Amino acid sequence: MKPDEDYLRKIVLLLNEPDNVELLHEVEALRMLSPDHDTFYKEVVNLWAASADVKDLQHINVAEATERLSLKLKQSPRYVASQPSGVGVALKWFTRAAAVLVTGAVGYWIYVSRQVEFITKSTGPNVRDTLVLADHSQIFMDENTTVRYPSQWSGAQRRVYLEAGNAFFSVSHDKEHPFVVQMQQSTVTVLGTTFNIRLRQNEIAVSVKTGTVMFEPGGTKENPVLRAGDGIVFNTLARTLTAVDVTNRNSDAWLTHELVFTDAPLRDVLSALEEYYRVRFVVVDSITKFKKFNATFKNNSLQEVLDVLAAAYPVKIESKDSLVVIQGNP
Repeated sequence: MKPDEDYLRKIVLLLNEPDNVELLHEVEALRMLSPDHDTFYKEVVNLWAASADVKDLQHINVAEATERLSLKLKQSPRYVASQPSGVGVALKWFTRAAAVLVTGAVGYWIYVSRQVEFITKSTGPNVRDTLVLADHSQIFMDENTTVRYPSQWSGAQRRVYLEAGNAFFSVSHDKEHPFVVQMQQSTVTVLGTTFNIRLRQNEIAVSVKTGTVMFEPGGTKENPVLRAGDGIVFNTLARTLTAVDVTNRNSDAWLTHELVFTDAPLRDVLSALEEYYRVRFVVVDSITKFKKFNATFKNNSLQEVLDVLAAAYPVKIESKDSLVVIQGNP
């Protein structure tokens, strides 16, 4: 099933009315109809987000801007569908998207700013990478992560796009040019700080290590401000926000290779270990009465950590492949 013109209108309407919950659910349902629908939605949102830096829209030549944008869409391999049969349809609908979005300023932004090259960087399994941006801000990419960013900054904001995965940001301070991380319809805005963002299929998790950030989740009226030590999890389907204490979450352990636990409940410890070592814990008996855990691990193997847990608690631990079973000693 291919995207139709009514779908495009609904996406644009939602971008103009992000608080329209009924329309949001309708668009989300349409996105799930096919990979073409989901890809089309993401491209329209990316074009729309690009208009944030537009300053003067009084002298737009809509016809000329649409023509130029349509030509660019046809020339760019980024807009070609994976299946040959879908190429013509995809181009057709992206051309229509161009016509609609030009009148809303996105096409104009593309028309006047295409000279700014966007770079897409991806990492695969067991591969991590570091990006140094034009302002010396750094993005540390975990495995299976995709980031898109401009080769040089232009406009009032420093905007990058986290399209998948897990990344840690170290942002150079610039009071006049906020740093914005875009994730579909949600954004994190900062002036200068360090923070981690994990983007999964239906979830965005933000943890702040230093400084202050503002999180703007798409489709909600809340814009929480997070400070050092704060964290938040946003469910992109239910549109719910959950505040979390990041003290023992170790969300940047993938980067530092260090796990630090301070008066941590054992369940929090196991949750952090699952994330870091890519394993699953099964707890047979109750562990709610166990004392809090205090320890620091640096470049330790999973087995070394399990040996410490076995020494600290009256438990028996057995592991096989990616499954770890914890059972209380009789």
